[in-house]
Amino acid sequence: MLKLWDRSKRGEVLPLASAVHDEDLARLREKLLLLDVERQDGEPRYLIRYQGSDIDRMNNRNCVGLYLNDVMEPSIRERGLKTYRRVVDLRLPAFNSTVVQDENGASVQYERLLLPFTRSGDRVDQIYSIVTLYTEDNQSPFETLKNAVSRNEQP
Repeated sequence: MLKLWDRSKRGEVLPLASAVHDEDLARLREKLLLLDVERQDGEPRYLIRYQGSDIDRMNNRNCVGLYLNDVMEPSIRERGLKTYRRVVDLRLPAFNSTVVQDENGASVQYERLLLPFTRSGDRVDQIYSIVTLYTEDNQSPFETLKNAVSRNEQP
């Protein structure tokens, strides 16, 4: 997806959101969170426009139509939104990787790639977030994540 983002820029700072087609997302659809960036009092808010089935399972609900700012757990909200703000401000992708452990020591590698897109040509209007979970021992990453206590706080 990062290669698609880079190719779609065509010499511009940001690629157009219209450059992404359904077939480009086919293999990532369940891991995808599509956010519309809205501004309120000069601050970005992130409206969840699409949420794949893996994201549903991670959140134990579908959050389409809600703001990411409102659905993130209060304990991680500021830290979590900081990366989104950086993507908006710098107009560059961001990648995060966090190891999360449950009380039994089972761990999940939580990886998130954020890709900024534009409709207007000069500012970030959409963010595509691709979230991937990995476990070392064939356990369900969703169950482990649900019961987790992160070494770095929740992702």
